[in-house]
Amino acid sequence: MNAGSTRVFQLIGKHFLITGVLFCALTSTRLFAQDDAPKDVRYYTQQAVQAYRAKDFAAYLSNMKQAQSLRPDHPTIMYNLAGAYALNGKKEEAIAWLGKVAGMGLIYPAADDEDFASIKDLTEFQNVVKAFETNQAAVAHSKEAFSLDEKGLVTEGLAFDSLTETYYVSSIHKRKIVSVNKKGVARDFSDTTDGLWSAQGIKVDERRRELWVCTSALPQMVNFNDSEKNRTGVFKYDLKTGKIIKKYFLPDATKGHAFGDLAIHTSGDVYVTDSVTPAIYVISRQKGTLELYLGPETFASPQGLDFSQDGKQMFVADYGRGIFVIDVKSRIARTIEHPLNISLLGIDGLYYFRGSLIVVQNGIRPHRIVRLYLNKPMDRIERSEVIEANNPVFDEPTLGVIVKDEFYYIANSQWESVNDKGQLVSEDKLRKPLIMRTKLQTRRYNRRKLWP
Repeated sequence: MNAGSTRVFQLIGKHFLITGVLFCALTSTRLFAQDDAPKDVRYYTQQAVQAYRAKDFAAYLSNMKQAQSLRPDHPTIMYNLAGAYALNGKKEEAIAWLGKVAGMGLIYPAADDEDFASIKDLTEFQNVVKAFETNQAAVAHSKEAFSLDEKGLVTEGLAFDSLTETYYVSSIHKRKIVSVNKKGVARDFSDTTDGLWSAQGIKVDERRRELWVCTSALPQMVNFNDSEKNRTGVFKYDLKTGKIIKKYFLPDATKGHAFGDLAIHTSGDVYVTDSVTPAIYVISRQKGTLELYLGPETFASPQGLDFSQDGKQMFVADYGRGIFVIDVKSRIARTIEHPLNISLLGIDGLYYFRGSLIVVQNGIRPHRIVRLYLNKPMDRIERSEVIEANNPVFDEPTLGVIVKDEFYYIANSQWESVNDKGQLVSEDKLRKPLIMRTKLQTRRYNRRKLWP
């Protein structure tokens, strides 16, 4: 691949560090549940790679068309399809597909990509390049909520307890939980003897006065022990005492596992996503056990999750496949419908709010916070609104929490500041962990469309 194309193929940020896989559909080894099928997206994208390297651009185009027909909403496939058209002298088609990608509000290096050399002087191509440049403009509605003085945490999850007005921040690198009280005073909530690995998604169960946290043995944490590789679990804390009530471990360590996020149902059941061997697990309040809820045949890399207001539906962000809506009782899952100009890839955090979903997208460029407006049956996204994008303080935004009508989120997790040997960059390159907040405006609904 040429340098211009290669940049858009890489999975960025924390997911690249954890799994070592590539995000582009052309090279991923675990994009879809049907990976073992003979002629799925993976098959066609691998064929496209081989054809590209052999400079057989006709075969490259043919395979990219097949891949796009199977994943019509994947922007990177669309982008590379545009390149394939350009390499085959089909200028109008190349520009049309590039325009669709630019219309998603994303950033791709078309101006520097040699695949588009044959069309770079066309006015239509320059207009698309300008659209990509426009997508680099800042959308700024957030303000600083608070920061932590301790650098090098590599922050991931954020939770809030309205009773005590306390925030809880989880740390990947230093494998702990930090609490911040209403006066802004920070202290370690967890103890070094708790046995936490990297602390990830975190939630408060206010009704039962409990704090739940996902934890995984990741090589980015201090004192990583190779014997703990693939170990993951969920810890339950007593908010009153700060002591651990119970630990729930996934016994299988023969495969890669990482519990990344969780959500608490009104019943008290806790649902947890495994982003590496893709699955959802449930900790039943009644049984008190960790059990498989939905297996890897459904997902590619599940991340954030949340419930509808009535608790009947669960929304799950899948890093490589978009958003699933699941009937909680029947466990029937389906990908949510959406207009093709809305990209649902690379979503990390996901939160339900008044008939919409607030999502953190850190697997695309630009990193952004987006509000997705659902229809009444909540099986389709009607439109999207970018709340925050291209903020100069962003350094891998991750997870957050909704507090009344505001969204608080980790703005600079700094995942790229630590390598897979647990080594941080130099002190002068680290920044204080920053939590931002943005007000979620109330929207009025019309029978025909959504009004701002």
